[in-house]
This record gives sequence, structure tokens and C-alpha cells, in this order.
Amino acid sequence: MKIGIDLGGSHIAVGLINDDYSIVETEGQNFTAEEKQNLGNVIVPRIKESVTKLLVSKNLLINNIESIGIACPGTVYNGEIIKAGNLGIEHFNLEEAVYKDFNIQVNVENDGKCAAMAEKGIGSLKNYDDCIFMNLGTGIGGAVFLGRKNA
Repeated sequence: MKIGIDLGGSHIAVGLINDDYSIVETEGQNFTAEEKQNLGNVIVPRIKESVTKLLVSKNLLINNIESIGIACPGTVYNGEIIKAGNLGIEHFNLEEAVYKDFNIQVNVENDGKCAAMAEKGIGSLKNYDDCIFMNLGTGIGGAVFLGRKNA
């Protein structure tokens, strides 16, 4: 089992994912207007709270979880949010902060890249060697795959 987290400027969504990449259970929370003013101090406690609720609802321990993946907007490098304008965060190592709470593998990537990798791995792009993925939302993102590899 794995945990996937979608972090946005107005919400956090957490999913428990089985080995077939199916969503087993979800937990989500919206940020209050007050929390949105200071997301840097709210994100990690909300992640911990949401993951804990999800584990309790399925009678699981963190030891039952292989890893946690976090998709977040903005520029991400080596688990650090370099800049996420709609989160109001700069130079924050989210990977390290979440690891401290759960002591299991944590991976943080840009949300557009996460969506592209999911579509390429198990979604609508899985049968194509060369393709382009575009993500249009609050921001714009994308990925290019050449010879089945992210270019």
C-alpha cells in the first residue's frame, strides 16, 4: 500500500493506493481562509492529520505503508518546494518535514509532473512511446516523453 497526497492552495486530498494503483480510501480537507494566509505552517500538520485519519479508518499502521508521494504546485527540486506562488511557500523541504513525522520514504514532485507520470504509467498515455502531456489548471504544467522516457 502507498499513500498519495494532492496538495493545493485550497485543499489537501489523501488517498490510500493498493498495488494495482486503485484508490482504496480517501480523506480530504479544505483549508480555512485563515489557514490559506499561512500555508507554510499548516501543510505538515494537515498532512499528518489526514494520513492518520486515513490509516485509522482502514485499521492500518504506518508500517503497512510502503511510501508517501506528494504532488504539489510550483517548482520542486529534491523534495524541496523552491517556490509555490499559490501556496505562498519558498525554500521549504516538504519531503524532509513529512519524513520526520512518519519515518518512511517520502517523494515530493510537481503536481503536473505527477499527473503526467501517472498517465504515462497506467493511464491514457501508457501505450505511446512518444507523447506530450499538458496540465491546465490554476497553473500550467506538462511533460514530454520520448522513447517511453521523460525527456
